[in-house]
Amino acid sequence: MDFADIAARIERNVLGRLMHGQRELFHTNLLAWFFEEMPDAADAVFKPFSAPGVGRKRLVERERQNMDLILQWPDRAPLVIENKVFAIPDQLQLNKYAKLASAWPGSPPAYCLLAVSAPPRRQLHEGPETQSDWQYLSYGELARRIESSLPLESSYEVETMRQYAALIADLQQLVSAVDVASEQEEVWLPESTMHAVGSSQMYAALQKARAQRIAHEIERKETSLAWTHIEHGMTRSAALVSCFEHIRLRGVDLWAGWQLQGDQFRRAVIFVKPELQGPGPLLREQRSVLARSMPELFVFPSLPAAISAGRNEFNHFAPNFVYQYYKVPRLRIRDLLRAAAEIHNDLSRFERIDGRALARSNVSVALRG
Repeated sequence: MDFADIAARIERNVLGRLMHGQRELFHTNLLAWFFEEMPDAADAVFKPFSAPGVGRKRLVERERQNMDLILQWPDRAPLVIENKVFAIPDQLQLNKYAKLASAWPGSPPAYCLLAVSAPPRRQLHEGPETQSDWQYLSYGELARRIESSLPLESSYEVETMRQYAALIADLQQLVSAVDVASEQEEVWLPESTMHAVGSSQMYAALQKARAQRIAHEIERKETSLAWTHIEHGMTRSAALVSCFEHIRLRGVDLWAGWQLQGDQFRRAVIFVKPELQGPGPLLREQRSVLARSMPELFVFPSLPAAISAGRNEFNHFAPNFVYQYYKVPRLRIRDLLRAAAEIHNDLSRFERIDGRALARSNVSVALRG
């Protein structure tokens, strides 16, 4: 796959420009328009995923009970479509939507997940053979179905959907590049690859998508999720992944763990007590003194080519985040997983606190810096 060529084609496609900043909303709006303006072609694409039943008049609904698209036909049961472009689909969210839709009056609906990436837990069927579960439809397959459904004669509607099919075929390849194929890969995509993306919005979306997939690899290996908060995202123009555990050490309630942002690997603590939180040199020094009394929480795992960094003994993100860091250029996924396991095993020695609802909020605030 030529990443640069695909990124350039998306930039040249006028629909690609319109897509920036809207993502799922752009796609669901355009597919709703397709269903209304080109009914024969849209039926050829979507009816195979529907179920037998008695419906109502032909209708497309948006955001009913937060579901992206619901397609209605007089002679078929409704089809619920959940749309994901950059994000990994969430099986719990899909289960929630299916439960809500199953309570609707009339024929039980069918369910279709439209996404670049299939859910990590392979609980979906690859095609329209069943109506009891979510059926997976990739963007690449949607592009092929749209192309084959379009009439030969040219029109504004036909050319719009032809451009859209080209766009989502490219999008499938571009976003698939952030999927994890092997633990031998580097955690972050090479900058030489990412710089081929001209749009800053697309660049950020791909970086976030990669961070989510790295976080999923950690979740897949993690055995004590009840005690662990794994977060991914992007801040200060760099993707990050972090993993923290809620513990009490020598009477102090805190979150301890690690964070990877770019080539910076941090051992960190997040203090929970309100009197330790806030900006300013006095509170910063109080947090440093307390962190200094807990050297066991700043032991670095074995990481190849790690270089000690940082001018100060401790670095800080207000209001409550204290860390030390190493530079770890070109870190591989397997080494990050090994480091995560090493830190998790080390933290398991300490008293755990089951206060996830409040503490997760504290963690998120800290990580946003």
